[in-house]
Amino acid sequence: MLVMVLAAGAILLGVPGVIVIGTIVLSLLPAPLAFAGAVAGAVGLALRKRARSGRESDEGELLREFSARVSAGATIRSTIADPTIELVPDHARRLATLGWPMADVGDALMSVFPVNGAPFRAICSFSEHTGAAISAALGVLADRADEATELARQRKVALAQVKLSAIVVGVVPIAVSIGLVAVRGIPDPGGAVIVIPMMVGIGLQVIGTGIVFKVASSANR
Repeated sequence: MLVMVLAAGAILLGVPGVIVIGTIVLSLLPAPLAFAGAVAGAVGLALRKRARSGRESDEGELLREFSARVSAGATIRSTIADPTIELVPDHARRLATLGWPMADVGDALMSVFPVNGAPFRAICSFSEHTGAAISAALGVLADRADEATELARQRKVALAQVKLSAIVVGVVPIAVSIGLVAVRGIPDPGGAVIVIPMMVGIGLQVIGTGIVFKVASSANR
C-alpha cells in the first residue's frame, strides 16, 4: 500500500512513469540484477538521445543538399521532386512533381524544417515568381538550422543534468526506503519516532523530485 501511494504521488507530481516503475522494480531486485538493470537503462537512454540528436541535424543537412543542387543548375522544384533525396516527405515531392505553387510545396515541407519552415516557403515562392538564385539563401538557412540545433542540444544537456541530479538526490533515497519496507515490512506504528520522520522525508523527496521534473520539462518546451 505504501509503495502504491508513493508511486502515485511521484507520477502526479511530474516524475516520469518509467522512472517510478523502474525505481520500484530495481529496489525489489537483488543487488547484481538491480545494477545490471540500471546499466541497461542508462545505455538505452543514451542510444535514444543519440538517435534523436541525429534527427535534429537533418534540417541543416537537407538545406545544404538543396543549396548544392540549386547551385549546380537544378531548380528548387526539381530538387524537391527528386526521389533520391530521402528526407523529403512524399506529399511535398508529389506536389512539386504535379506543378503545384511553390508556396504549397513549402507548406508540405514544414515538418522537416521546424526552424526555417516559413523562410524556406517564402524563398521558394520568391524564386518561382522572380527566377532569382536562392542557393546562397538556402546556405544561410542551413547555418541557422545548425545553430538552433546546437543551442537546443546544449539546453537539453543542461536540463538532463538537472534531472539526473533530481534522480540521484530524490529517487534513490525513495528506492532505498521502498526496498527496506519491502524486505522488513512497515515499522511498528507505535514507533512514531521512526515512522513519522521516514514518511515526512519520503514525501518531501517525492515533492522535490516532482517539482524539478516539472520545471525542467516546462523549460524544454
